[in-house]
Amino acid sequence: MRSDDRSDDFGDEAAGPDEDAEAPVAVDAFALQRQRVADLGGFMLELDHHVLTYLPGRGERLVVSFDNLAAVREMDDRIIWGQKFLTAQGFDVLGLQIKRRDWYRDRQVIGALTDLRDDGFFRRFPAVSMYGSSMGGFAALAFAPLAPGCTVMAFAPQRSLDPALCPYETRYRHARQTTDWSLPFGDAAQGLRAASRAYIAFDPTQPEDRAHAAALDAPHVTFLPMRHMGHKLPPGLLKMGLLKPVSLAAFEARLELPAFARLMRARRDSMPWRADFLARCKARGHYRLGLALAEKMMADRPHWKIRHQKKELAAALAAA
Repeated sequence: MRSDDRSDDFGDEAAGPDEDAEAPVAVDAFALQRQRVADLGGFMLELDHHVLTYLPGRGERLVVSFDNLAAVREMDDRIIWGQKFLTAQGFDVLGLQIKRRDWYRDRQVIGALTDLRDDGFFRRFPAVSMYGSSMGGFAALAFAPLAPGCTVMAFAPQRSLDPALCPYETRYRHARQTTDWSLPFGDAAQGLRAASRAYIAFDPTQPEDRAHAAALDAPHVTFLPMRHMGHKLPPGLLKMGLLKPVSLAAFEARLELPAFARLMRARRDSMPWRADFLARCKARGHYRLGLALAEKMMADRPHWKIRHQKKELAAALAAA
């Protein structure tokens, strides 16, 4: 079942660094989206491996939203990443939707995007923002030159998967081996130079994500550290009620670190963050500390995930 605030809006992001191989696409996964486009007077360009979907809004801000790896799992109704949230704000939305997990390394989709640029599509809007997570975050930065002066909100992005540029990136084996990183828009560090402001959210406890962030540093980049939240940041932020306000502030280039830090204090009340923190305590051998924290968490707000982590920590301590 779908809901307005969960998987239909931002995707479950279940596919991560260990799962980037090809996945089947339903024969007509875009049927309902095709009808929405017709009803709203937008357009849908269906390519061999991608779909460009434009949903018109008030004409004040265009948000270009890029799929992440998990998008191909949606078999019944493929919508743009964040579609309901973005359209509810009145934004015009251009969605880059994938049929295969190729990191947008495809001449056909690159040609379609540059054709839109050359036709003046992006210049029609007073403001443009690029938006995405992981693979989508890479694309949001890499394709910023399509709309010079845009703002970018990228969650856990990669600079590239090109081994020559990013030898520290050992995840995403399929994409590193099968995609052509010599194609244009293949280096997010170059692409982000075209943005007026770029926000990069990442978990500094994730070694590869931390290395990518370091490679993406620039004067107009604001880093949003989200410790102990893992690679799949949007689902955790969504559960904390922070994904939408953070995104809106980033689009308008008004998100500053002090305000962000105040917002992020709420993460300690997030069950995914709590469970992940206890798991990290176990992984690092901090069994007594983890047990003490688990006791406090269970007293504060009992939850089966915390109960499970508590048992795991107790067993590890006994074994030690």
